[in-house]
Amino acid sequence: MNKHILLVMKWLADASSVSQKELEKSRGEANIAPDGAAHDRAHDAVFVACDGDNDAAYWVDKYFETTGEDKNEYIKEVNK
Repeated sequence: MNKHILLVMKWLADASSVSQKELEKSRGEANIAPDGAAHDRAHDAVFVACDGDNDAAYWVDKYFETTGEDKNEYIKEVNK
């Protein structure tokens, strides 16, 4: 499970549940993660979320298209 995507999904579900500091930290960590398509989508999602941009949902969807991971598993985590 990609912690950056999970954080952005939590932010999308309830922006007050994730602080700007948490988003900024995640963006910094995503910047130093290994390169690759999945990493790029996770970085894009957290980057636009840091700017308060709901287009983060687009990049979250692109992440799942790229990885083939089960989005429902993430949704379960968000709803805990």
